[in-house]
Amino acid sequence: MSQNPDIIARLKSAALFKNFTDTGLQIIASITHEKRVPAGAPLFVENMIGDGLYIVAQGSIRLSVRGPRGEELRLGTLGPGDSLGEAALLRAGPRMCSATAEMASVVLEISRRELAVLQRAKPQAVLKLMMGVVERIGDGMRDSQDDLREILAWRLNS
Repeated sequence: MSQNPDIIARLKSAALFKNFTDTGLQIIASITHEKRVPAGAPLFVENMIGDGLYIVAQGSIRLSVRGPRGEELRLGTLGPGDSLGEAALLRAGPRMCSATAEMASVVLEISRRELAVLQRAKPQAVLKLMMGVVERIGDGMRDSQDDLREILAWRLNS
């Protein structure tokens, strides 16, 4: 099991892991990999098949989608402690947006494949992480409710 104190401290600072014990963090850290992303480089691109979750450890990651004319539409920027790509842990599928390093950044990666292996040995830690992912996705849907209502109203009236 990984005892990397930097990875454990970075996981601990992420909102997704706020309810984890030190032991739980150590378990998740055992399958967590640090990845350096140069400024301007994509972490992943829209429609690429997602295979893992990322936590921003240093730097900033810009989220964007392609508009109807191919232009980049900025969705926001994530910084240290923020997570992205959570849905990829729940199911394999295309990424909904692109993620690009605005500056040299460090992210922590938890792959779906390694999480599945860990699940056999440490099911409680994996269940706790999955519950956190579902909660985060649910919070995002609730935060987007007004926007979704506007889109639906517009489509129904078009």
